[in-house]
Amino acid sequence: MAELLTTKQLQDLLKIDRVTVYRMLTDGRLRGVKIGNQWRFPQSEIDRLFGESPSDVHSQGESGEPLTDFPSECVSKVQDIFAGILGIGAVTVTLQGELLTEVTFCNPFCRMMIASPSGKKACQESWRKMTQKTGKQPPFMTCHAGLNYMRAPIVFNEKPTAWLIAGQFVVQSAERSQDENRIRSLAEKHGLLANELSAAAAKIPVLRQTQLTQVQEWTPKVAATVQSILCERSSFMDRLQQISELSAIHPRIKQNPGLSE
Repeated sequence: MAELLTTKQLQDLLKIDRVTVYRMLTDGRLRGVKIGNQWRFPQSEIDRLFGESPSDVHSQGESGEPLTDFPSECVSKVQDIFAGILGIGAVTVTLQGELLTEVTFCNPFCRMMIASPSGKKACQESWRKMTQKTGKQPPFMTCHAGLNYMRAPIVFNEKPTAWLIAGQFVVQSAERSQDENRIRSLAEKHGLLANELSAAAAKIPVLRQTQLTQVQEWTPKVAATVQSILCERSSFMDRLQQISELSAIHPRIKQNPGLSE
């Protein structure tokens, strides 16, 4: 049977910390076997990792790259139900604000904005800023276009892994003159027709207090549901890995009956 290294041995070999090991497991750049509550790593996996330098591995883990094995399709279905019930938009992003799912229930105004290359970039930058805010924040944040959002962390292996962002609504309508000036400025900046953007803006949801309370209550609950999906998926993949390891052992036992004694 191939030698299995402990987490500590892997840390010493790659010169990285335990947090980076867990991040690499989460985003799929590292594969291991979970035995009880302990991770073990086959030598073949270590050999594969040495195809890139340890410093590269460290920097990638610390930067929190997009999760390559994130179950986007499954999470999108959860978003569909959540956003459809509340009548708002929803999206899941990495810790750096990169899209992990498509935006669900995007209203006409936001669809126009995202259809513009510079508008989409501005939206993603707004999401990134939301994910980077630390400390106690107000429940609702404002994007570059003046719409409101709420964020909730998705935690995996006791570490923040992604963010669920729910929004694309306004808490209250702005004064008409202010609204028109804002829309005209956005249209000019992102190459959109002001009259069309204005017509779309009239369809932005304006939430009442009861609806805002629902957003505050349900956004963290939906994030917790996504966490459960990630945990169940990880557990399933662990079992598959263990089966694979056992399958590799079985032929050796048949060829060397003494190994089973």
